[in-house]
Amino acid sequence: MKNAKVKFIRNGIFLIFITHLCFISCTVPEQDGAGVLQPPIVPNVDIVPSIRTRESPPILGVSYIKTIGRIGQGAGEFLNPMGIVLDAYQQLYVADTGNNRVQVIDTDGHFIAEFGSFGWREGEFDFPTDLAINLDTLYVADTGNHRVQYCNLVNRIFYPIITTTDDYQFDAPEGIGIGRNGEVYVVDTLNHRWIQFSKILAPINAMGSFGSNRDQFWNPTDIVINAHGTVYVVDTGNNRIVSYDFSGNPTHTWGEKGSELGQFRDPKRLALDEWNYLYITDSGNRRVQIFTQDGGAVMDFTANTLLTPCGIAVSQKGQVYVSDTEAGDIKVFNVIFKKISTSDANKTE
Repeated sequence: MKNAKVKFIRNGIFLIFITHLCFISCTVPEQDGAGVLQPPIVPNVDIVPSIRTRESPPILGVSYIKTIGRIGQGAGEFLNPMGIVLDAYQQLYVADTGNNRVQVIDTDGHFIAEFGSFGWREGEFDFPTDLAINLDTLYVADTGNHRVQYCNLVNRIFYPIITTTDDYQFDAPEGIGIGRNGEVYVVDTLNHRWIQFSKILAPINAMGSFGSNRDQFWNPTDIVINAHGTVYVVDTGNNRIVSYDFSGNPTHTWGEKGSELGQFRDPKRLALDEWNYLYITDSGNRRVQIFTQDGGAVMDFTANTLLTPCGIAVSQKGQVYVSDTEAGDIKVFNVIFKKISTSDANKTE
């Protein structure tokens, strides 16, 4: 009995050692093509957002922290950056629109990898404008090529989303969102609508047409879906935000042209934080506005050097990353929340 126990322990230690060696061997840095070793892109993991109701802490303010990147064509440089997204490991994926590529950087701006170049074949782009990540799959709005491409971050082979009927053909799509069950939502900008696809990328429905009525759009540019299935669309031409319930019924519409809080001039992108606050880049007013999930205006913020805010992403730690299209960089802000006492938090459980 004693010998069997010793043998079991030795076998267990050996398995742990072999597993550790395999993990190391699978994460060897890759060469970037110029003989320089680059750290690998870490595949995303399946993180399902909680739908449990929690009290949202009040936002006390937002402070500017730093700027990462600069204008250029090199590693960590950008030309007209637009959409950005954070993965589960806090790596930033940036639609480097003017350079017709996607760059991956860390939150300090250090270059990790890049995808694509100008062209029309798979893996090439013409004016990419937005990004989304679902597990280990990256989606790119390849606007100039009137398509959406996707790839697995392990093999990095791109494929276009294929629509078999004319009813779902894209015309300059600019926004992508991921649903709570892995559905893919695409803002079909010049068709003035959004299209929902299943997890296997089969079209489910299309919503919208040109106009200014409640169920119409004028050059929409972005879409996001919260954990409850609520859909938010940036209706850029109408200077407003439109929300839908999980069944596709319009629920709220807010905003109009102007510079007051709650008004917009050419809004571009939006993002949700873990408390379901909405962050919207109000590009014509050179600011970002924050709203509750029902459209209540909370506050706005900016920086002296923020010229044309476009893409936006919010980390779990409350850091906000805003791509500045005109400046060719990314501005970083920090959201300051009021702390909720334990007794107050328990009341919402």
